[in-house]
Amino acid sequence: MRKIFKIAVLELSILFYSPVAWLVLVIFIIQNGMAFLGMISAYQEVIAMGNKVDNLTLTLFPAMNGLFDRVQQTIYLYIPLLTMGLMSREISSGSIKLLLSSPVKITEIILGKYLAIVGYGLLMMAVLALYALVGITVIKDADVMLIISGLSGIFLLTCTYAAIGLFMSSLTSYQVVAAISTLAVFGILQFIGTVGQDINFVRDLTYFLSISGRANDMLNGLITTKDVLYFVLIIMLFLCLCIFRLQAGRESRSRTFQAGKYAVLILAVMLIGYVSARPGLVAYKDMTAMQSRTLTKVSREAIKKIEGELKITTYVNLLDQNVYLGLPASRNSDLKQFEQYQRYIPGLKMDYVYYYDATDLKNNPNMVYQGDLTGLSTKQIAEKVADNMGLDLDQFIPPAEIRKRINLAPESNNLVRVLEYKGKKSWLRFYNEVNQFADEAEITAAIKRLTVKVPKLVFITGNNERSADKKGDRNYELITNARKNRTALINQGFDVANVNLDKEDIPEDATVLILADPTTPLTMLAQQKIKGYLNDGGDMMVTGEPGRQALVNPVLEYVGVQMEKGMLVKSSKDYTPDQIFAESQEGGMHVFTPTSSALKHNETAGFKAYSLLVSPAQGWNKQGTVDLTSTEVKYNELAGDKKGVFPVVLTLMKGINGKEQRILVSGDADFMSNATLIAGKGSNKNFVKSIFKWFSGDEFPIDVSRPRNTDDAVLLKRKEISTLKMVLLGIIPGLIIALGAFILISRKRN
Repeated sequence: MRKIFKIAVLELSILFYSPVAWLVLVIFIIQNGMAFLGMISAYQEVIAMGNKVDNLTLTLFPAMNGLFDRVQQTIYLYIPLLTMGLMSREISSGSIKLLLSSPVKITEIILGKYLAIVGYGLLMMAVLALYALVGITVIKDADVMLIISGLSGIFLLTCTYAAIGLFMSSLTSYQVVAAISTLAVFGILQFIGTVGQDINFVRDLTYFLSISGRANDMLNGLITTKDVLYFVLIIMLFLCLCIFRLQAGRESRSRTFQAGKYAVLILAVMLIGYVSARPGLVAYKDMTAMQSRTLTKVSREAIKKIEGELKITTYVNLLDQNVYLGLPASRNSDLKQFEQYQRYIPGLKMDYVYYYDATDLKNNPNMVYQGDLTGLSTKQIAEKVADNMGLDLDQFIPPAEIRKRINLAPESNNLVRVLEYKGKKSWLRFYNEVNQFADEAEITAAIKRLTVKVPKLVFITGNNERSADKKGDRNYELITNARKNRTALINQGFDVANVNLDKEDIPEDATVLILADPTTPLTMLAQQKIKGYLNDGGDMMVTGEPGRQALVNPVLEYVGVQMEKGMLVKSSKDYTPDQIFAESQEGGMHVFTPTSSALKHNETAGFKAYSLLVSPAQGWNKQGTVDLTSTEVKYNELAGDKKGVFPVVLTLMKGINGKEQRILVSGDADFMSNATLIAGKGSNKNFVKSIFKWFSGDEFPIDVSRPRNTDDAVLLKRKEISTLKMVLLGIIPGLIIALGAFILISRKRN
């Protein structure tokens, strides 16, 4: 060990007796300091202007263009300049012969030189640590452990690059060639992760070897054994290759033996890397203050009930325009979506089924991008697509066979996943968004459905009610049954069904019966079935509109509620009188409720009522006709207008049959309509979510929100930041240049 240390000290002295080490250090300080301090200055200005920001530690360090992100993107440019002469200098000068004939072991030589460059790397890390200290000082409640994790990732990446550079330096006597070769290897390790991605075993090996993004998890606060082992194994691989390279000059072994030695080393590293990356063998450490790289407690509690195998099958349709998301070439990025879940579900198995099918060739939206398909059969279209994508059609199951396995017609043969656990199934979909993958809320909901009673929303049909299946402006499809909409209730854990009470009975497994704004009178049979359902303690939701009080009030009478005559209005310069924003009693939520009726409750039905939303204090209940094309409306007491605050949405509760019965009545049916939700006015989406969470007993939708990060302020003023810039970007680099010049001049004189 003493010899290794002496070699390291000697190598460091040689390094600092050249201007390269000093220039690299100064450039490293200035390049990263300018960007980092510039971001601090920019965010200080944003905050001073009254804008709210949070998670500043993440933003300034690992996020895009943050300090750690910039270092990761540029560190590879520095290392070849530092390592190119480590061995090539010895080879070109002939001193390598003296080294090999000295009583120093080859392993000690290599480790000593490597320790020297690691020492320089520690100096670079000290620079980053200085900036980290600045960040910790200037950011309110900075996430210190996140920064430490990021520094660790950058250091391991630097050490890995150094090992590669040392090996490449041992292959040539030309330093420039060594530097260029090192960059070439960096490029290969960046690219190799894309090689053989359509072949199972090869995909795993090349993905393991890829250095691209390997430090990302550590930079973002998650340390895993597979990432740490990757860096350790790659470092050991190139150091051993370097040792073997020098031993080859001292030993007289056959080429076969030498080749076998290299092959065994490489295979051993790849095998250990492959095994260590298996999901069940990976250990995790979340370093973030808010545990943001770990599933929320709600998700962990939900998946605790999974015991044994959970199978997730992804059905990949060649004729789906998003087919590329499920192809073997995208397998590793797809599996990463479930990496957090594999930490807690050892029996999680991922399977992929490839097929081609189209239930409606003419009107299928997936066919639009294929051009003119007139006269082509499904198979001919599949052949065309496979040829265009360079795929083998034989790998895809034909329509007749896939239809025997599973009915994917309700999913329009879109890319979809099916979760299976102990005979139960659940669907997990892809969405029409920039991020098409399911997030934690949707994945956890799909898993939880397998272990609990699934809440079922049953919509009454037959009287032109708002539909859970239609796309028209007045209907509810977007929030209930839209399969490609992430926030739709069927993607948040609910089942949605319909019932015509004149022809069918209310399903026994109904969680909530929904009567959504009928436009024709309900028959006595339908009313009697609703009354029986309510008498048995069933939960119900009723929505109505002004002008249709007579259609809804007979049902509301069973729960002691009535929709009052008239329409709630409010004078406004921006909106027509009927377009009001109802408010929660606590004042924290404003919900857009166009054309609303006031509600009235009496105690005769025994329910305890609560006004969930009320009309604005500046409005009134208007009788008679209202001109909805004008923003002008006048109060007319003689016509029966009444000023005041009126209930718009009521919740009713009472104990019955050993359970708490829950009823919700809304004097507005548009608050969750397709048109209103698309318009995005008010807090309607969050309000609807809270309604059905209440109905499901807080089971669904899954709330994966986290506490707000408190690192939301820069503690320095602009002048203080300017002073900091002067010190870090002017004085310190100046002192380093002066020290370097003094050492170089002194050595030259000596």
